[in-house]
Amino acid sequence: MTSYDAQTALDAIRHRQAQTRDAYAHHASSSYGIIAALTVFAAGSSIDLPRPWSLVAQLAGGVLIAAGLTVQYRRTRVHKKRSAGGTLFGVSVAAVALAVFIAASITARLIDLPVPSVPAAAVAALVTLVATYTARPIVKKIIARRDEQADGPGLR
Repeated sequence: MTSYDAQTALDAIRHRQAQTRDAYAHHASSSYGIIAALTVFAAGSSIDLPRPWSLVAQLAGGVLIAAGLTVQYRRTRVHKKRSAGGTLFGVSVAAVALAVFIAASITARLIDLPVPSVPAAAVAALVTLVATYTARPIVKKIIARRDEQADGPGLR
């Protein structure tokens, strides 16, 4: 094998790795963002329902979240091992959406809206939708950093 052949093979491997990262990042921020936003809205707006129905709606929202995550994981073309950075990023995005919902709910109660959880849930759903689409570059960086660490210094 000549050095040109070796370099061509390495370039092909790097190109495929870049395609894999792009496919993984695209899947993470594709149409599932709309599903996640609708789920956040459904779960958040159900808080002001009367007692027995609020519990039912919140349980349904939880089931929707679990089902959405399961479907998203099963339909991905690229399965990668979870990293600590990726998990931390996902938890932080969920925490931001929850914090936005709480802040919007407090604001809606302060201005004395009749059903404060509905506009608060709408704001949290919009933040979730925007976050899923703007997070693509961050997801790419997390994946690229993890792939670089896995490759080791010998292949660079």
